[in-house]
Amino acid sequence: MAYLLALVATPGADSLAAQLATEAQRVAVRNDVDVVTLAELDTLPGYTHDLDTEDARPLIANQLRRSALEADGVLLFADEGTEVPAQAENVIAWLAHPGSGPAPAIEGKPVAVITAGPGEVVNQNLADRLRRAGAEVVADGVSITGSWSDPATVTRLGDTVVAVASSAS
Repeated sequence: MAYLLALVATPGADSLAAQLATEAQRVAVRNDVDVVTLAELDTLPGYTHDLDTEDARPLIANQLRRSALEADGVLLFADEGTEVPAQAENVIAWLAHPGSGPAPAIEGKPVAVITAGPGEVVNQNLADRLRRAGAEVVADGVSITGSWSDPATVTRLGDTVVAVASSAS
């Protein structure tokens, strides 16, 4: 069974991105994939080199990197809008720097960017940032606008989860 890490990079437990991540967990089980969401990303401080040291690095940053390293792949969820959410930029910044490791935690990992809402501007921007950080973006441009119960939405979400899990194998 593949293990994927879900990162909800939009603040608020009731955000559309958080709801979409929950639905992805349900869809993943039906596809023999385990999706685990890392909680408390809203407590992740803004990335700076000064904070990224053994003595200063916050626990949540260590958890984020360790979880990404242990996962077979990553699903990054964000709400679609006119700008990249600051929290999404911050999550990518922490994953893009190696910290005390030999390489960034996201390097070579299969990743999907999934946004909740219309349009794909933010989605493509996030995918490009992840590619520059060394991630293998296997699904970008996945903007979910339909109802979670809509069969087409469920199928699209399931296909994305399977694409990341298959790329990890």
